[in-house]
Amino acid sequence: VIINTASTSAYVTSRAPGALAHCAAKGGVLAMTRAFASDGAASGIRAISISPGPIKTPGAIKAFFHIPGAEEATISQLLVNRVGTSEDVAALAVFLASDEAGFITGTDIVIDGGMTAL
Repeated sequence: VIINTASTSAYVTSRAPGALAHCAAKGGVLAMTRAFASDGAASGIRAISISPGPIKTPGAIKAFFHIPGAEEATISQLLVNRVGTSEDVAALAVFLASDEAGFITGTDIVIDGGMTAL
């Protein structure tokens, strides 16, 4: 199983510096995942990408969540009343790598607390 990390930035953008390059790169990850799935299918290789939304990682804390009110502002844009954690993403990856997800390939799974649903 190939699990690629994309981002909700493949679906929505922002006005943050560097958003253009980030969005383009993550959109490319989605296309690459589909190509991996197609190329690997005959050999039993599955390929899936995961697109996290706001996840509270050390890098995100340093870049954004250290700003007073930033976490609350982010939560206000989610359907789930919290930002995501690394453990949330890891649990999804473990499931996708398992035999229980054996019928999932060539797609992207968004894990964003409902951000892109709004």
